[in-house]
Amino acid sequence: MTREEFIKRKIREKGMTLKDYARSINMPYSTLLSMLAGNLGGASLDNVVRICNGLDTSIGTMQSAYMDGGLENNVTDLSEREKKLVLNYRAAGVLQEAIDKLLDLK
Repeated sequence: MTREEFIKRKIREKGMTLKDYARSINMPYSTLLSMLAGNLGGASLDNVVRICNGLDTSIGTMQSAYMDGGLENNVTDLSEREKKLVLNYRAAGVLQEAIDKLLDLK
């Protein structure tokens, strides 16, 4: 499950349309649509926090749903240790460049 799918599902669970939800968190509807069209990774932290707070969820919960679903859907033959390494690497954010350099991946 992508982060965008996770957010859309949580909004549906609240019984709201995207437009109603955007209004409820005081965010322009166009901004929410852009974020949910695959631009969530480039969104401002403030906007992501606003969305998560409105859904009574944390960024960590959203990211876990994404990583767990994404990993299970894409790579099924990894050991548990390898899965943990991949998940930790994905969560490393800006540290990924340093990890790549350390492991001579670039």
